[in-house]
Amino acid sequence: MPYLIWGIAVLILLFIVGNTASWLLSWLVYFIALLALAAITVVRRRAKVVSVARHVSPTQAEIGQPVSVEVTLRWQGPTGPGWVLARDDIPDSFRALGPCGELFIAGDGADSHYAYRLTGQQRGYFPIGPLRLSVGDLFGMAQTNVTGDDHTFLTIYPKIVPIPPLRIPSNRPIGDARSTKRIYEDTTRIVGVRDYMPGDTFSRIHWKTTARLGTLATKMCEPSTSIEVNIVLNLHYGDYPPIDTVAELACTAAASVAVSLLEQKHLVGMQTNGYDAIWQHQPTQAPLPIQIRPDKGPAQLAAILNALGRMQLSATPALSTYLTQLHSTLPWTASTLIISHHLSEESLLELDALKKSGFEIVAIIVGSGSYAETARMRAAALGIPVAWIRTEKELGTLEFWQPGRYA
Repeated sequence: MPYLIWGIAVLILLFIVGNTASWLLSWLVYFIALLALAAITVVRRRAKVVSVARHVSPTQAEIGQPVSVEVTLRWQGPTGPGWVLARDDIPDSFRALGPCGELFIAGDGADSHYAYRLTGQQRGYFPIGPLRLSVGDLFGMAQTNVTGDDHTFLTIYPKIVPIPPLRIPSNRPIGDARSTKRIYEDTTRIVGVRDYMPGDTFSRIHWKTTARLGTLATKMCEPSTSIEVNIVLNLHYGDYPPIDTVAELACTAAASVAVSLLEQKHLVGMQTNGYDAIWQHQPTQAPLPIQIRPDKGPAQLAAILNALGRMQLSATPALSTYLTQLHSTLPWTASTLIISHHLSEESLLELDALKKSGFEIVAIIVGSGSYAETARMRAAALGIPVAWIRTEKELGTLEFWQPGRYA
């Protein structure tokens, strides 16, 4: 539109020149026309010879954590004098800590730089960019707007709520957690002595007590176990209400449990049937399921939080189908922690089959309403320790409950 206006103006001036004998006015019109043509040429060239480099640090962040963004405009050739207004597009859920753009006076071909900071207010996988450029000349005769195709992606972790130490049953023998299974007696945890019984090995004899009493005495050891947890996060959209807060609560619960267990040096893994948001931006890449094997350490925590930050509700597979697929790959020594809002009849049958196969199953039901309450009662009826979390605040008092097992 500005170019059209300038063209009409030049035609009008040329018409006036054609009907006047003033040589000064004629030269002035020719000069303005040449100046406008040069301005349009320079502006268009400047918009074509720019490349953008963006550096985001860190690329994974917690909610509310400041993230630094540095943008560099590199000119690939001569540009001529003029101005450039550069501005990054940022998602609506982000809050910029200052302006996310800057005005430059260009002309010498040197690189232009600017930086800003922002914070994410919501879990997710977000694009930073593209860069929007407004390019003009110093005389205000020409201006063009260009939108780049560059993006840099930033993952915002779920909110992490401190939770108390969890009492999760485990099949993994010998460790630093007390067990109710006598077959996992830990010989390093002596709680008393008893009379010798046929079949006791010499390694179990308490020799100091034997010498004092004059008769054989055997060590009594406390059973122990080490905790290994495999989190199975159900994000099938059919098991959640339309509002997003319940699915967000499920991701928050998974992240909080993982952080708590890993801080206690336990082994933690995670599987989920959710949709990875990275597939939206890499359509040529085949979707791969999120399967993080149990491990511990800072790298494991980062892998779990990064995956949880990208997860969205998915159409397939349903939890029952997903559990069937996982059955042969789940580690038997790990307790399987199911996190969901609703448990269908088919899902309960699969959980019962896992339980009868010797797996230790625990469940966290998130959200309120009849579906969540029914899921809690069905899980408890199968003898599965279950916790019902309706709000983030209740995560701070998370405890598994099962009739006849936990008070």
